Amino acid sequence: MDLNLDKKIDDIVPLLHSIWADRRRLVRNCIIAVVVGLIVAFSIPREYESIVVLAPESSQGSSLSGLSSLASMAGVNVGNLSAEDALYPELYPQITGSTTFLSDLYSMEVTSGDGEIKTTLFDYIANKQSKPWWEYILALPARLKEMILPKDRGAASIPEDVSYYSYSEKQHSVINRLRKKVWTSVDVGNNVITIDVMMQDAKIAAQVADRVASLLQEYVTKYRTNKSQQDYLYSEKLFKEAEAEYHKKQEEYARYMDKHMLGTLKMQYKAEEERLMNEMQLAYGIYNQMAQQKEIARAKVQERTPVYTVMQPAVIPFLPAGPRKLFILVGFLFLTVFGHISWLIVGDKLKGAVRKIAEK
Repeated sequence: MDLNLDKKIDDIVPLLHSIWADRRRLVRNCIIAVVVGLIVAFSIPREYESIVVLAPESSQGSSLSGLSSLASMAGVNVGNLSAEDALYPELYPQITGSTTFLSDLYSMEVTSGDGEIKTTLFDYIANKQSKPWWEYILALPARLKEMILPKDRGAASIPEDVSYYSYSEKQHSVINRLRKKVWTSVDVGNNVITIDVMMQDAKIAAQVADRVASLLQEYVTKYRTNKSQQDYLYSEKLFKEAEAEYHKKQEEYARYMDKHMLGTLKMQYKAEEERLMNEMQLAYGIYNQMAQQKEIARAKVQERTPVYTVMQPAVIPFLPAGPRKLFILVGFLFLTVFGHISWLIVGDKLKGAVRKIAEK
């Protein structure tokens, strides 16, 4: 054990000597790293973070057991209401990161804190965002190509023919940039959903965070109530048909009674009266049952509508969340020191290899 330790010390001591001997170059490189790190840190536009925290109700269908009992008492079978949803909260990040969801944010109106920007989110992301200087340099080849070979890339406004199956290059660019600025995370243990939005304007960050939360609730509500809404519309259709049929039979019976009021003692009139009355009562029974089914379907829609508790609403942040200048500066210093030491190690080995070859 002591031999291994001595061997490690013997390996480290020469390296420390090399670092000390080359300390001036290391200090010079660190100074350069600090300057470059500061330039990079101050070149990245500031971004503000707005967070919305939601606590959704459980997706279990057990809360519908009371409605199932009510339907059974009315003699109506509404199926298995205790089944779980296929749309779990764990899937919410995939929803908010999907292309269709992000494209639904295009048309929302955003206003900057100073009031100078008032436009759509699409135009804000496409044209109103600041960029670091190196992005302009990297974009020069594409700009030169456009100047040589002009290409119609579309207007900065929202295209009228937005399709969920075909997106223009401009739309794809905006969606990809939005996807990097909108995150959704789910705390399964506490059943909490966190929506995090980063924008270069504090007020716009809060506006987008609030809209993302609202749109997510709309998506989930539409999914959970879709089947119930269809059932309700079908029940309403059957109810109207049964109502019309009942009113028809009621009018037929009334007209017959008015016409043959004096001949009620004749058996043939009595039989016809009973037939019409039975048809009217049968129509009324169906009408009454359809009315019950419609009300149960309406209650089912209400039961299936999810409820979200907003634990933290979107607020306008006061301080920027990025860039983390100190973190960038420390990162440049670490990479410089690590690269310098690695070069000393590799350099010593190369010198040793060259020396052996020369001796041979």
